[in-house]
Parts: sequence; structure tokens; C-alpha cells
Amino acid sequence: MTYALPEGVGVLSVMHYAGGYLDETGAVAVWPVDGGLETVSAGLAEPGDVIPVRHDADADGILELPATLVSVRRGSTADLKGPDLPLTAEERHGVPYYVSVTYTNTGTSDLYNDQSGRIRLLTQNGRQIPEKSHSFVDSEVPGCPSDWMFATVPTGESVTQCSIHVVTGQAEKPFAVGFDQAERAGLVVWRADVL
Repeated sequence: MTYALPEGVGVLSVMHYAGGYLDETGAVAVWPVDGGLETVSAGLAEPGDVIPVRHDADADGILELPATLVSVRRGSTADLKGPDLPLTAEERHGVPYYVSVTYTNTGTSDLYNDQSGRIRLLTQNGRQIPEKSHSFVDSEVPGCPSDWMFATVPTGESVTQCSIHVVTGQAEKPFAVGFDQAERAGLVVWRADVL
């Protein structure tokens, strides 16, 4: 098969899903692409770099928010033992990663804190792990406070959000954090130094 990719998009791996469709709980075969990780990593921003990310702020329309990756921390499977956490059986045996990103409100009105829903934790096997923080909003997950979800950010001020990403599969290793931009294809990506 032949695939056409936009300029600047790198390839980490080739994946095949059992049954021919995406099923996160199904059997997956992964073949790394020679030089893929090194080539893709060469073009990534560093943790701490400030990058404008496009976010739909409703009243203010599409804003470019200055954003900074603060940290990526590995949690423990024990963090996911809460009986009220909405997790699949596979996720309960997964490893949580806590991603902290700081955003500054450049709009003319208060900014609602829903940016973490656009964060993706990227693995070396080419998977994009979305956040589960909003599913855990009524639960306590050690290492990732969620009180920012109930506040807004005034014009010119900043907020640091922590998002929870559950990685399943022992071979999966995070290497980057991406922000899925509003009305624009592709991710804005930082290299992740996992703590």
C-alpha cells in the first residue's frame, strides 16, 4: 500500500489491527520504521519551550494560546485502583502518565479550562493516548489534581493543567506530548522527558 503524508510528518511505525479495524483492546502487530523515532524526534520542541496552540475558546473564537510542556510523570498502576474510576479491564492494569501543560489566556474574556481534552501522549509504537482526566473528575487520582477543571482563566493569566493518560501494553513507551489543534490538521508536539 502507498500512503501520502503532509510535509514534515514523520513515520514511527506500521501497525496492523486484528480484524482490520482499530480496536484498542484487540491484537495489534507493530513494526518500527528504520530511523523513525530519531527522525521524528529531531523536529520536536523541547519541554519548557513556549509554543502557540490553536484552541477554540467559544466566545473569543480560535485563539493561539502560548503553551508550555511542564512535565510528564509516570504514575503507578496502584493509582488506578479506585472502584469508581471508569476504566476498562485492560486500563486497570495499565500505567498512568501525568502530563502538565501551562496555558496563557490571550483572549478578551475568561477562558474555560478544557484544553487538556486536546492533549495526546505519543508512544514509540505510534499510538496517540488521549486523556482520561475528564472521566476522573469526581475521583481522586494521586499525582494529578483536577480542581482546575471548575475554574476559568482571566485574560492575560495562566493555568497549569494536569491530564491523565493510561498506557496499556508493557512495550509501550511515551516519547512525546502533542496538542490537537482546532481547525488545523496535525499536532503541535514536544519531546517528553518522562520523570
